[in-house]
Amino acid sequence: MSWRSAFLLQARSDNNIRQQLNVAKVEYCHQLHYLQMVTEKLAKALVTPENATQPPAFSHAMFVSGLKAMKGRPDIRRLLGYDSFEQFRAAINSLLPLADKIERLAPALANGPNPEYPWQTNLNSPVVAPVEFSFADFDLRKPQMAKLLQIIDRLLVVLT
Repeated sequence: MSWRSAFLLQARSDNNIRQQLNVAKVEYCHQLHYLQMVTEKLAKALVTPENATQPPAFSHAMFVSGLKAMKGRPDIRRLLGYDSFEQFRAAINSLLPLADKIERLAPALANGPNPEYPWQTNLNSPVVAPVEFSFADFDLRKPQMAKLLQIIDRLLVVLT
């Protein structure tokens, strides 16, 4: 199995768990934890050539670069149903700020709210457990979040 295929396979598995957690109405922090892992592995699959003999860089900050790399791939544009390069580029560009926030859910990058570990904003503020935090930036009812999840789900189906 290639590195690219392995990352894609793991991203699909992680996404399956994320979806099951959503259906089960498990605390949102757990769904976001899986979303962050899905996007990181999907991005690594997108930026890794099929014939790569080495894994991609070890980094949690991959999703934005993966989306940016997609903009130059007509095959992915077509697989996602976009005829126009300009519309596809605009759609991806509109998702980059949210993608950056998702990257920063990884505790190593978070410096505050993250879905995995408790945090404290400063020494005088209360300690917050992720299970009690709303993560309002990632509200599933927001159009950008719905659009991003739709693209992720579609990529995981159509990529080989």
